[in-house]
Order: sequence, then C-alpha cells, then structure tokens
Amino acid sequence: MNIPEILVANGTGIILVVFLFLLRVRNSETKQTGAVLYDGMLAVTLVALVTETISFLIDGQPFRGCHTLVVLTNTLCTGSTVLVGFLWCLFVDFRIYRSTRRLHRKILTLGIPLLLVQLLMVINLFGTGLIFHVSAENVYSRGPLNFLLYATLFLYFAESIYRVTRSKQTGITIEFFPVFYFVIPCILGTVVQGIFYGLSTGWLAVAVAMVFIHIQLQNFNTFVDETSGLFNRKYMNFYLEKAHKTNPRQLYGIMMDVNDFKKINDRYGHSMGDRAIREIGKILSASLPEDAVAIRMAGDEFVILLSRGNGKMLEDTRAAIEDGLRHFNQTTTAPFKLSFSMGLARYNGRSTESFLNELDQKMYAEKKAYHQEHPR
Repeated sequence: MNIPEILVANGTGIILVVFLFLLRVRNSETKQTGAVLYDGMLAVTLVALVTETISFLIDGQPFRGCHTLVVLTNTLCTGSTVLVGFLWCLFVDFRIYRSTRRLHRKILTLGIPLLLVQLLMVINLFGTGLIFHVSAENVYSRGPLNFLLYATLFLYFAESIYRVTRSKQTGITIEFFPVFYFVIPCILGTVVQGIFYGLSTGWLAVAVAMVFIHIQLQNFNTFVDETSGLFNRKYMNFYLEKAHKTNPRQLYGIMMDVNDFKKINDRYGHSMGDRAIREIGKILSASLPEDAVAIRMAGDEFVILLSRGNGKMLEDTRAAIEDGLRHFNQTTTAPFKLSFSMGLARYNGRSTESFLNELDQKMYAEKKAYHQEHPR
C-alpha cells in the first residue's frame, strides 16, 4: 500500500473536518437538533480518518500490542462507515420536516440495520473474521461479510434520496436540498476504496462532501428561523405556492398566537422572550404528524401546515400541541407559562391569501375569548 498517498489523503480530510468544526464554533452555531446531527457526522468522520490512518501505518508491524491496536482501529473505522450513513439519513429527514417527533420514529426504524451491523462488529471482535480478520502477523484482510457494510451504507444513501424525492412531490422541501452533494462523492470514494484496497479515498470523500453540505446549507438556512429552529415566513410562501399547484384539497393549517407574550418580554426581558420562542419551537417540532411543517411567521405567531391532512389529523395535531404545552408548564423551571390561541382551517383551493385570512380570523376569535376569560 502507498503510505504517503494515504497520509496525504487522510491528512487532507482531517484538516477539512477540523476546519469545519472551527468554523462552526466561530460562527456560534446553535445546538439545535440539525446542528447536533451535523456535528455528529463530523465527529464520526474525524474518528474514522484518524483510526484508518493509524490502522494503515501499523498494519503488519511486529511491536507488542500491535494486534490489539490493529483490531481496535479497524473496528472503529469500519463501524463508522454505517454510522455516518445512519446520521446522514436522520439529518436529511430533520432538515426536511424539522420534527423531533418524526425523528424519534426514524431513529427506531433506520437504527435496525445499524444495530445489526454493530452486532456483527462485536461478534467479529471474538476472532470470527466475519467482517475483517487480523492474522498472527498483524495483517488486516477483509472478511466474507464485509460487503454488508457497503450494502447498508448504500441503503441509507438510497433512503435519503427517496426521502428528498418524496418530499418534493408533496411540496414540503425546497428544490436545492443538497442530498446529491453528499451522496455522490461518498459513493465514488467508497466504491474506489472498496475495489482497490490500499487506496484511501472513502473518508476523504466524506470530508469533501461535508464541505459541500456546509456551503449549500448556507442557502438552505435562509429558510430557517434562527431562534425557534422552525421554518420562516419565506419558506411558508414557497410552501403554499407549491402546495397550491399540487394537491391543495388535502392542505390543512393551524395558526397560533402566543397568549400574553408581551408580558413575558416586559416582565422578564427579551432574553427570556427568546427562550420562550425556543421552547415553542421544541414543542411544535415534537407535535408534528407525517407530512407537516411548523413555521414561525413573525414575532409570536406560528403556523403548522399539513400537506396530506384531514380533519382528524388536524384535531390530533392540536391535541398534541396542547399536551406539549401542558407538559412544559408542569415541568419547566422558567418563570413563565405558555399557551396558544389557535385557528384551524382547510385550504379552500382558491387562494393562499384567503386561507391565511381564515386561519387568522379563527385564531383571533379564540384570542378574544381568551382575553375575556383572562382580563389584563
């Protein structure tokens, strides 16, 4: 194997990943769910780059403890292959829907292939050689089930492509979501390294793909409200325009206004008001059903849009939001409580303006009733 080439390739990958980490720290990236998943992919990539480099350098060396180190580094590097694909799928799904409720379901379903592969990795530690084998001379070789790593990784890539394609068909996601900016470099790098053992292209390709994703997400982030972590009004306009052209008869909405939000700002300061907005973002993200998005329109006004909804789903979503508010109010250490006035409606198919007006009127009717029950 060509050690200088490996050092150059993986060294470049390490520099790129460290650069991305430093860039995110400098820009004070918020630790919302999407950021945590992205940082998780960076961390896994960095671990894989380092352990793969070490494994190549010590392969076949005779020093004491080399056998254990070869097994350990190859286990970490090999296990990272499937883990980064798993995190990528979660990242894509959350970027599209921004729903923690949906994400928890996805973790359970998408985690099955990951758990099976990790189980094989554990079994491989007992010297079975299913995934890889390390000889008495401390030389690494691939095992008969090594192909399952690549098959599982490509399965995750296929899932992410399908998810973006389907969300485009339902009008949920934006056209330039960068799924192929990640998938194509990773596939090319993985295939080359899979065919030609000794070439180090797989993890370098992942590092390059992460740079592409970072660049593209700067465009995507213009559709996201930084404080709440939800989509913003610009995205809502895009969403409604596309929904009108696809299947408007299945479009339902909930418009919400935070009750007494001005009191929170006046009594506790704007920093506490920002905290309230962040908590609302978490509550709404945890309340979304399938094919729904949550949007911060402006200030303390929010909207949930259900692209393939029905009356029951609309009421169930309202109930989930109220449950989330109730749980927050019972468990929070914050000095404020949260409640919404809500307006629910089905899109009439004529104009998005009339749809929003209907939501607004129903919301303010509930707001009026709230103030009658809670006079200032």
